[in-house]
Amino acid sequence: MFFFFAMKERSFLYYSLYVVFIGMLQFSLDGYFYQLFTPNSGWLCLNAVILSACIANFFLGRYAQVFLQIKKYSTFINKAFYIIFILDFILLLSLFIHPKALQFSYPLANALGLILLILIISSVVVIYSKTKKIDKYFVIGVAFLIAGLVVFILKNFGVLPVTFMTENGSKLGTGMEVIFLSLSMANFIRQLRDEREELQIVALQKSEEMNEMKSYFLSNISHELRTPLNAILNLSKEISKESRDESIQKNSLLIKDSSYSLLSSVNDILDFSKIEKGELKLDYEEFSPKPLLEHIAKNMAYRAKNQGLGFNVDISSDLPEMILGDKMRLTQMINNVLSNALKFTTHGFVTFKVEGKQKKGNLVELVIAIADTGVGIPKEKMNSIFESFTQESINNKRKFGGLGLGLYIVKTLANLHNGKVDLQSILDQGTVCKISLEYQTVVVAKKELPVVETVEYDLKGKNILVVEDNAMNQMVIKMITKKWLNTHVVFANNGQEGITALQENHFDLILMDLQMPVMDGYEATIAIRNGEAGDQKRTFQLSH
Repeated sequence: MFFFFAMKERSFLYYSLYVVFIGMLQFSLDGYFYQLFTPNSGWLCLNAVILSACIANFFLGRYAQVFLQIKKYSTFINKAFYIIFILDFILLLSLFIHPKALQFSYPLANALGLILLILIISSVVVIYSKTKKIDKYFVIGVAFLIAGLVVFILKNFGVLPVTFMTENGSKLGTGMEVIFLSLSMANFIRQLRDEREELQIVALQKSEEMNEMKSYFLSNISHELRTPLNAILNLSKEISKESRDESIQKNSLLIKDSSYSLLSSVNDILDFSKIEKGELKLDYEEFSPKPLLEHIAKNMAYRAKNQGLGFNVDISSDLPEMILGDKMRLTQMINNVLSNALKFTTHGFVTFKVEGKQKKGNLVELVIAIADTGVGIPKEKMNSIFESFTQESINNKRKFGGLGLGLYIVKTLANLHNGKVDLQSILDQGTVCKISLEYQTVVVAKKELPVVETVEYDLKGKNILVVEDNAMNQMVIKMITKKWLNTHVVFANNGQEGITALQENHFDLILMDLQMPVMDGYEATIAIRNGEAGDQKRTFQLSH
């Protein structure tokens, strides 16, 4: 019964009730029901045996029907069970309606019990014939029940002598039946456990497959979005350079800023995918931090001005001239926090402060503090603000927009730097975010600055093959390369066209896209390396 309530498996319920009523039947047959419960006799005392027998028959039948799942193997036998249940119910009902029903009920109950056993045996035979598998404990239990019943009948007809074994044959048979059916139920519990473990394994595998599919989808959609975005960005830059019209320049700048905002969201999605797969890594290069920080501050000051906000900048003059680290990720962290500060500040100002603290040896700690007078964050939300897809509230998502990935990525990148992020906020007053990162300083030899001369892009008759399927990207490349003197550019729309063009012409450089129809950049590169464009072009220098 406990297993039924825990697992909601009906066979446990039917089996437990069968054991109760088969026990009550033996209890009544031995006179204990009369002795302990109805010493004054009465209707219940007279009918206790037949009542227990009818109810025990019903629950035995339902248990066998559900446990064996006979409906899956034989519709005929399954219907026969229901006919027995109906007859059993009629017999039980007759005891309450007709006073003389008791004298006919014993043989009828025995007949129904016998037919029920035949149905159970038939079910076992049918299932074994179709599956070659059966629960041995269930079969042994039913065999003991039949043996006890046969001994009981033969003793009543005088075929067997009256001994202790024959007198108690039905009890022993029933007792052994209960023991083996209990073992069968224990085996059933083990099977259920194994099935659920298998289902959990399958669910885990499907979950992993879904995660892989999701990661592939995110990576692919990021590429598909960034391709036209880069084209729009480059096109807006070229239009801005070529036009003297102030209105066109202003609109081009608006397009560029909007594209950068969208590109930032696409990059956040791609980074989130990399974080989930554990593929996000830092790229180390030497760079000068001060010009980088000043460039970021300049862009953000422009955005703040458009929003009617003050923007205070304090970049320490003590910063090292050159450090070793990931320039792009540092920019990404600062941009994410500054963008949040501007997004959630409707009035007042934003402060951007950077200072360098010299550490032991050649290490320096960059401390970046960004403060705003925005909406702030409630105390109860502070512990979850760095989780993915989190903003202060759903209302903020509706009001301010965004994916809620910015601070999550900042925290992840800070951990990759072995740095830390500290956030302090007061609701409706503002927020202060402090990022501390350690970098290795690089000693730079002082050189005289060369005189900057205007550079003319003269490639002196070089031939370039551009393999690119996106028409907008082709247009941007045409706008860029038309400024190069003595340069011939040929375009191919996919890898197959690129290989054909390479077979027919000589090229000094190939610019190859990666994802294209017909033949992608990977396949085209492999084909070139394998000599399909000519043996002399196997070692061609490609740029992806």
